Amino acid sequence: MSGELRGAPGFYEPMGPQKTSGTATLSLGAGVLSFVCLFGLGGVLAIALGWIAHSEIEKSGGRLGGKGLASAGIGLGITNLLVTIVGVGVLVALAVRADPAPRAAVTPPPPLLPAPIAPPSPLPTPGPAPRLPPAAVAEAEPVLPALPPRVGKIAIVEANGSRALETQLLTQLAESKAAGEQVVLWTVTTDCEPCDAVGRALSDSRMQTALGNVRLVRADAASFPVELQRLGVPIDSVPGFTLLDSQARAHDHIHGGEWDADIPANIAPVLGKFVKRAFSGRRHPWSRPLRDGETTL
Repeated sequence: MSGELRGAPGFYEPMGPQKTSGTATLSLGAGVLSFVCLFGLGGVLAIALGWIAHSEIEKSGGRLGGKGLASAGIGLGITNLLVTIVGVGVLVALAVRADPAPRAAVTPPPPLLPAPIAPPSPLPTPGPAPRLPPAAVAEAEPVLPALPPRVGKIAIVEANGSRALETQLLTQLAESKAAGEQVVLWTVTTDCEPCDAVGRALSDSRMQTALGNVRLVRADAASFPVELQRLGVPIDSVPGFTLLDSQARAHDHIHGGEWDADIPANIAPVLGKFVKRAFSGRRHPWSRPLRDGETTL
């Protein structure tokens, strides 16, 4: 009979027992697990499954139930997300905040005990003075670069700072006259690169030709400032070259400003003409200062 009426208008076929949505159950389980091990991720999963379960139940026409489970899962998921966000924020704030410096523990001073009386020790025997570390050694004063007594045809004499310069020059004038050499006073200072360049250039063949049979008396201008001025030798520019008269006084003078780069090709022609007293057209003309008793015309 029921088979004949099925499908007729007004016919109502009773439904079977209602089933609980599995998705709603999963949503509730994910919400619970989000507080146990799936922090954050479990909350998102519970919310997503809860919304899916609600949609399935609405479309089932009453065959599926479990809206309460799905709603509980969504609520647990939202709560877990909020707790997770707050917890992460607290952890970040604690990590960024600088830890205050720990206060040093104050230890009580040890009790004062009478110092033990030690037996007298023998006096130490004098020994060699301890060597000072390099940092404690005073910085050595600069010295002129060493030059040999002779470079080819050029004789080199170092002026001794412990003796009068005039005496040394008079001695060199006498000895050079006997040896057939010409004395040229070479004034320099320490840490003077143009002065050192002249010394390095002496071995060049052009310098050997220009200064052959010349006796260079090298004097540190800083060691003889008063004597050089008294002899009429300028000390404001180095390297300087001075021809002397028989009394060791300045007769003629030039300095390194008469050439450009400090190379033999520039130095040799100037010094060659200067020692022959034939150097004209100077960049820096020099006139001999007046001596005691002399007056200008």
